[in-house]
Amino acid sequence: MKKIVIFFLGISLTVFSASVDDMKEKIKKLDNEIKEKNERIENIDIEKKTIAQQIEEIKKDIEAIERDKDKIEAEIEIVSKNIDYGQKNMKFNSSELQRKKALFDAKIIAWSRRGEGHKSFEEESILKKQFARVLYEDLNRMAKIKDVQENIAEVKKNIEKEKIKLGSLKSQLNAKKVQIAKKQQQKNALIEKLNSEKKSHIKTISSLEKEKQRIEKEIEDIIKKRTVISKDVDFAKAQKNLGKAVKPVQGNIVVRFKQAKAKSVLSNGIEINSQLGNRVRASMKGKVIYVDKLQGLGKVIMIDYGYNTIGVYGNIISSKVKVNQRVEANEPIGILGLSTEGKPNLYYEVRFNLKPINPETMF
Repeated sequence: MKKIVIFFLGISLTVFSASVDDMKEKIKKLDNEIKEKNERIENIDIEKKTIAQQIEEIKKDIEAIERDKDKIEAEIEIVSKNIDYGQKNMKFNSSELQRKKALFDAKIIAWSRRGEGHKSFEEESILKKQFARVLYEDLNRMAKIKDVQENIAEVKKNIEKEKIKLGSLKSQLNAKKVQIAKKQQQKNALIEKLNSEKKSHIKTISSLEKEKQRIEKEIEDIIKKRTVISKDVDFAKAQKNLGKAVKPVQGNIVVRFKQAKAKSVLSNGIEINSQLGNRVRASMKGKVIYVDKLQGLGKVIMIDYGYNTIGVYGNIISSKVKVNQRVEANEPIGILGLSTEGKPNLYYEVRFNLKPINPETMF
């Protein structure tokens, strides 16, 4: 019967170990994916700064194009007025010349049809002189109009030139409008593309973090099975019974409890910067319940201090204790290694009822 119990216990431990290893492997993959996504988000933010500078340049280009467009539009207005004035002037002079010619011809016809009457020679002579003077003045007026008419051909040429210029200016204006539209489209496309990519990465990270939390919960459940949880223990009672904790390694605290790391991920513990190879000591006396690697924390040692309180030591390069071993406060339990950032930072976390609390309150 004893052999059977030992046999089943062996199977149970093997299954338990495999389950933990599988979940740790999943967390490892998730952490890698989250790290990649966060790095990409950081790169996107850098790219957005560069693109923001490019957008400022594009805005300057657009402003310059707008100024050119305004000048062209003003010139188009002037040219259009010149064309309109030239056409009106040409039309007026042509109609005025025709009217004067008609009046002159009418006067000649009227003179030729007049009767001799009973006027004296002197009266007839004076009348002819007056008529000749009128005709002469009409001829002078028509000569002046004719001079203008001779310039009408030149006016027509100028009008045609102005029309060609107008067409060119309108083409330039349309080209400037197309340039503006392209610049604006380019600016909007740059931002839209990066925002879309960042949104996608953030969504993926959120999904990965949820999956990570689910797996961590499973690990917590497994750890919970290794510890005795008493429902009538509160934190004040636990702290009073446990007493003051020892700082597990000498150095400065460089990451505080709940400090933001990796964008939105908050630290569940603290990080103490020390020297590579320094001894890591038990902060409190207790029973070792876990000694193994955990993705993101290197080798991890977990100690059950009792009163529903567990200490988690991460970034250990070598352990000096084994599972189920009892240790005293300040007893060496391992050697400090490097964090994932390549720094000799000891990660220290304290959990009460499996929930992270601030380790500094224990020192």
